[in-house]
Amino acid sequence: MNQLSFRAFLNYAEKLHTQALEAANHNAAMPYLIGSVLTSWISLESFVNNMMQDYAALPDGMFSVHESAFLVEKQVLFNRSGIKAGTFSIGNNQEFKRIEDKMLFLIAKFGNGKIDKGGKLWQKFEKVKKKRNTLSHYRKDCDIELTSQDSQEAMELVKELIEFLSKQIWKKPLKW
Repeated sequence: MNQLSFRAFLNYAEKLHTQALEAANHNAAMPYLIGSVLTSWISLESFVNNMMQDYAALPDGMFSVHESAFLVEKQVLFNRSGIKAGTFSIGNNQEFKRIEDKMLFLIAKFGNGKIDKGGKLWQKFEKVKKKRNTLSHYRKDCDIELTSQDSQEAMELVKELIEFLSKQIWKKPLKW
């Protein structure tokens, strides 16, 4: 299978959005809207996860044990015995991090600032995340209200966040 990039996922989201707009009615559009919102989110996750992986590949000693474990999403262990007693090391068990924590870490460690959690960008992020979570963690007692505007907002937010991260961390705009 070919490796998929964050750009490919965003292109898929745009195609699904277009199909939703062309659908005969809202019921016919719903699968495309769901797919567009979720695929937009996958694009963001892909961008951030690959950035984390790139930094994790840098030479040993550039990061603390805690930072290295965060980058590879593994647990930190406290060594109680042996020659490493009293120190920390990276365990084998996965310890998945939230996308917002990854973004905050990347900007704090490698960027020239922070995300303003009271600002428009973060508020858009929270709104799209709420829609995404409703879809990904669906419960029968919850109604899903999804429109083409929600799909459009998800795609726009992802592009805006990826641009923001690129400028903050790499100090240059992303070439689309």
